[in-house]
Amino acid sequence: FGPTFRAENSHTTRHLSEFWMIEPELAFATLEDDMQCAEDYLKFCLQYVMTNNEEELKFFDQFVEKGLIERLNKVIQTPFRRVPYTEGVAILEEEIKQGNVKFENKVEWGVDLASEHERHLTEKIFNGPIILFNYPKDIKAFYMKLNSDGKTVQAMDILVPRIGEIIGGSAREENLEILDQRIEAC
Repeated sequence: FGPTFRAENSHTTRHLSEFWMIEPELAFATLEDDMQCAEDYLKFCLQYVMTNNEEELKFFDQFVEKGLIERLNKVIQTPFRRVPYTEGVAILEEEIKQGNVKFENKVEWGVDLASEHERHLTEKIFNGPIILFNYPKDIKAFYMKLNSDGKTVQAMDILVPRIGEIIGGSAREENLEILDQRIEAC
């Protein structure tokens, strides 16, 4: 748990350049372990707030955002759907093709999805939180574990309605030879 600074360009105004971040390191963990840990942790945090800040949440529910408590309970109670990046992009492309939506940002395999894409998937398609995983290697860091297809890495983002990405993570490459090759390719 510590301070973080990021200087990369972002496709959203929701990414902070300075913040405190929790970065658990899970030895011998798979991407599935990472996804489950992130889902469990987010639900634990929300349940803690629901239990220990009931008065504040009721205030916000009444005066700031009606339906907030119901939304938080839905996140806690709903198993997060796991959706491969490739499937998510195909769904968005089909939505465009069918005329159901028009996005400001381009949608095609290989792009880093924008907040509008993430929110559409969670709010209109799945109506709840999802975990998007197995992103294209070219839009992720070199140290993320490469999948056997050679095109994607074992990375994941938890996306929730009305917010978009709330947690990101990945399995890390542990083989020094592969890491050296990947960093040289960058």
